[in-house]
Amino acid sequence: QNVIETGALFLRYLPEVDMRTGKVLATEALVRWQHPTRGLLAPDSFIGVAESINLAGELGRWVMRTACADFARWREGGVGLDAVLRVNVSPVQLVADGFAESVAAIVSEFGLPRGSVCLEITESIVVQDIDVTRITLAKLHDVGIQVAIDDFGTGYSVLSLLKSLPVDALKIDKSFVRDLGADPGDLAIVRAIIALAEAFGLQLVAEGVETETAAITLLRHGCHRAQGFLLSRPIASDQMEALLRRGRVSVDFSAGLA
Repeated sequence: QNVIETGALFLRYLPEVDMRTGKVLATEALVRWQHPTRGLLAPDSFIGVAESINLAGELGRWVMRTACADFARWREGGVGLDAVLRVNVSPVQLVADGFAESVAAIVSEFGLPRGSVCLEITESIVVQDIDVTRITLAKLHDVGIQVAIDDFGTGYSVLSLLKSLPVDALKIDKSFVRDLGADPGDLAIVRAIIALAEAFGLQLVAEGVETETAAITLLRHGCHRAQGFLLSRPIASDQMEALLRRGRVSVDFSAGLA
């Protein structure tokens, strides 16, 4: 509780970009914790602790409210009206009673339209409690909240469920993207995920694009939505607002595609 109350938590935003044009399509809210002695920590370092002391739900609500408040403020200024806000959800949140209703209430409170908010759940969460997940995803779908499966490709378990789950997007895990162009195995997996997304009519986003070779390889095989350090590092709320106002980052991969 104290961590949340003392303001040691804050958000950074990672833009999602169309690599063909540089247009900013979405932004992912990333929670960070300024630890008094260990410095700046990413979620991997503290989400497990939050879950162990039953703070995951409260942390998740704080992230959701803070991100929606920022997003609503940008939109009121006429910025990011066609962008999507993506927010990560922990396993504990997803299976909690009333989760879909609480998300719908927050989105409604900030006046955000249907389809403008997307929850990201990791592939491993989906299969942990498939019956609860299926009901929750259906409820989210009903109230106009999009769902993306994050870190896709790291497990094999979701493939059979894709056709029956109300999911809008897949995010290719960065472990397959980082060495694209150098590792033929990674390319085979990425091509298979691209084909899957096309077959199911799902949006596809590549995570962890850090090299021009990876960007060009993805574009060449039909994946154009991406995020990663090559395009932008995570940035503060006011920087994200300025980027959405500008509308695009500068990209030019045409020479590599020629």
